[in-house]
Amino acid sequence: MKKLQKIALFCYCLLFFCICALPGAMLFAVNTQEENTENRELAAVPSLLKEDGGFNEAWSSQVQSYVSDHFGFRSALVTADSTLKAKLLHTSAEEDVIIGKDGWLYYTPTVQDYLGNPTVSDLGIANICRNLELMQDYAAQMNSHLLVTVVPNKSTVYPQYMPANYKPSGVDNNLTRLTQAIADAGLPYCDMAQALTASAADVQLYHKHDSHWNNTGALYGYRALLDAAGITHTTYADLAFEESNVWEGDLQRMLFPQSTELDVQHVYPISFTYRYLGRYKDADDLNIDTMQPTGNGALLMFRDSFGEAIIPYLSEHFATAKYSRARPYPMHHLENMQYDLVIAEIVERNISWLQKEAPKHHALTAAEVPAADRECEGTLYVVNDGTKYLHLYGTMEFSDAQQAPRYYVTLTDAAGTSTTYLAYNCYEAELLGDDEVRDNGFSLWLDSAFCNTTEPCSITVTADMGTHVQQKQFSGISLAANVH
Repeated sequence: MKKLQKIALFCYCLLFFCICALPGAMLFAVNTQEENTENRELAAVPSLLKEDGGFNEAWSSQVQSYVSDHFGFRSALVTADSTLKAKLLHTSAEEDVIIGKDGWLYYTPTVQDYLGNPTVSDLGIANICRNLELMQDYAAQMNSHLLVTVVPNKSTVYPQYMPANYKPSGVDNNLTRLTQAIADAGLPYCDMAQALTASAADVQLYHKHDSHWNNTGALYGYRALLDAAGITHTTYADLAFEESNVWEGDLQRMLFPQSTELDVQHVYPISFTYRYLGRYKDADDLNIDTMQPTGNGALLMFRDSFGEAIIPYLSEHFATAKYSRARPYPMHHLENMQYDLVIAEIVERNISWLQKEAPKHHALTAAEVPAADRECEGTLYVVNDGTKYLHLYGTMEFSDAQQAPRYYVTLTDAAGTSTTYLAYNCYEAELLGDDEVRDNGFSLWLDSAFCNTTEPCSITVTADMGTHVQQKQFSGISLAANVH
């Protein structure tokens, strides 16, 4: 009997020790190999010393962040927590994922668009239209045609599956206001939201567990783009798709990191014959080039993650195509090759980016500058990015803008020779160290071959505000160094 008691006591003590040791084991079982399924960068291994050799005062907090992001069994525990909350409370344990009706998942950063809470001001919308106008003018100067499109958020196309507690305000959101402003300005535009919502009730165009469209949505998008461009194309309208559970949804992966459940993808019996040029890894590549010997014309497309599913359809149509995920938009590609069509595609939730970064190309010149009737305060930065381009950007202070300003940047060298360039209405928030995208920024790029003076020059920034013209002069500016 005593022997059994000793064995029982030993087992009890062993179990007690294991339970107590479990948290410690989890802390030390740091998993550095597990795939990151979150839409953020996980904490890196902290260093005890800083680059200058001094002690890293933030080391303790950085260790806590690292362990929190990498401790053993993390994915299993996150999945278990998410499953319990989803099944029992119908709430999401992941702040970037919304659990909708009938198993639909939505991306939280799209909520403001769905609710009708504008995140871009009326002046910001006008600034974006001005930027699209400049992009169109530059493309035309390079004998190309620009087409802009905004791919709607999933909740814009399928609002019926959003949770009932999310109540739209009825106020026009960014996309509605921008679409109307573009129409008023007569700019080339593909209304992708209209094209998709018109068919959304007949066929599923977006994944239930992913933030993106499926192959059918991309096919409808391809048709809408080439229809808007006035290009005759293969429609694939006579093809039927098969449903196959092969798609790993990004929202599903964020919410349930260890889930093996796959989403439905529409698989079409299409034998694409285009081929990739150069090194190709996957559809997330920064640049992708394709060739189709029987295709027609040349395409340059600036795209985001929605471009992934549409690439096969477009590549099968065009003889050559270049797809770029680079930011800012590298429109300077038009200087190296003739493209018949330039597509600028962006998802609805990122509309504000269109007044955040100026497309990269040698700026258009202006024949004349309106006479200024007042001085104003402003900032100017000149940055040599290590390539052949100089980046000039800054801000102009104003409080009574009635319309999008027209910015003119005049460079005057030591000999008194002046050249005036048109600037985009872009507030370079990241470069300016600002978390917000404001409405009073200007930005342009210059080919350094046109600015080869080694002598300091003066730069005058003029803003035509419609009701008045204001100006700020900067003297002694070196085009070879970063200044402000």
